[in-house]
Amino acid sequence: MSETAGNISVSVANETRNGDTTSIFASLKTIGKTELTDENTETVLAEVIGSIVGNLGGDHGYIMLKDKDGQLSNVASIYRDGQDDPLITASNALTDKVLQSGCGTVVTDAMESTQFPSDPNFQRFNIKTAVCVAIATADSTLGTIYVDSTNACQWDSEQLELLEVAAIAVALAVTNMNLKKENQDDKRLAATGRATLQLSHSVKNILQMIGGAAEVVDFGLRTNEIHRVKRSWDILKPNLERMQKYTLEMLDYSKERHLELGPCDFNRVIQGAIESLKSQLKEKKSKLNIRIDQKIPTIELDSERIHEMALNLILNAIDIVDESTGVVSVETRYLVEEQEIALSISDNGPGITENMKDKIFTPFESGKNKFGTGLGMPIAKQIFDQHGGRIEIETAEGKGTTFTVLLPAKPVDGAPVAVRS
Repeated sequence: MSETAGNISVSVANETRNGDTTSIFASLKTIGKTELTDENTETVLAEVIGSIVGNLGGDHGYIMLKDKDGQLSNVASIYRDGQDDPLITASNALTDKVLQSGCGTVVTDAMESTQFPSDPNFQRFNIKTAVCVAIATADSTLGTIYVDSTNACQWDSEQLELLEVAAIAVALAVTNMNLKKENQDDKRLAATGRATLQLSHSVKNILQMIGGAAEVVDFGLRTNEIHRVKRSWDILKPNLERMQKYTLEMLDYSKERHLELGPCDFNRVIQGAIESLKSQLKEKKSKLNIRIDQKIPTIELDSERIHEMALNLILNAIDIVDESTGVVSVETRYLVEEQEIALSISDNGPGITENMKDKIFTPFESGKNKFGTGLGMPIAKQIFDQHGGRIEIETAEGKGTTFTVLLPAKPVDGAPVAVRS
């Protein structure tokens, strides 16, 4: 078990509470009403352990869950005032016993305990009372809830039962989150399978064109007829790019990718996405208008994923407009009062119906797919959902469509924040 503090730590006053269980049950209700996600698990569980420790009058408390390797990891913790980044006081011996037996345990006079005579943490942190219960379902043990105190607290079966109720609520919430993630994985894999079937004919044709062009290139190089090589390269290059896009999109959609947040120059990322679409614009002969809001500060986003989101949204607009009269407009805006940034992509295409609005982010339902696999818009939705963003769609028949993605604008520490003039 790690000796470092968990991801969420909350400081509480060093005083014994009156034993009122209202706060605990309120936090358990929060678990019941709030669907756990990778993004909110630590915050929600921090509220739970804070309520438990406050009720018991303890000094330290931890909710620890098993990681993918089966090792306990501190997810949420609470500790006395005045301790910055404290070491974990939880007893390895006590948590190991609870994990193995599945039975909750209360230890009184911990430093003199005959059950755990050699436990170093009881001695090291002057722990007098400790209690630990398993977070478990009928099929598996997910982790533990652990509370201890440097005072000789009178904890007994009543407090143990209270922790067991809390552990059941946490176990159900974590299990539900894991099942939902497994279901999402299954859906992505099924979608990838459908993509493979639907794209097989297109891929076969592309491979045939690549094979034919490669033969001509080979012949041209052997006979020093460079003009043949140049003509064949014009066939090879776009088809190789399509194959690369097909492969990368299927791989991307089929697995869950976590955000890697960092300082992001939003305008530069969007301009980079536009730059990478030059060949598609040239082939389609579409006009592209760009308007950039220079007031957007450096914000915290996953730059690589935002680039991918913008690329797919712009590519969808290019795909839908007319061959010769198509116009695509890209605009970035900083909404100061709302503390959001907006990315708007407009096209002068035929517009979309209300029914298509609901399907646009469903795999293979986006309509025309000259340049894509039918996964581009669903991938874009994955990305702005992960960032806590949302999308607004404005459309009119025969007048085009505007997709506006709104993302939380959390400025990076030290970055200038624009103000309304």
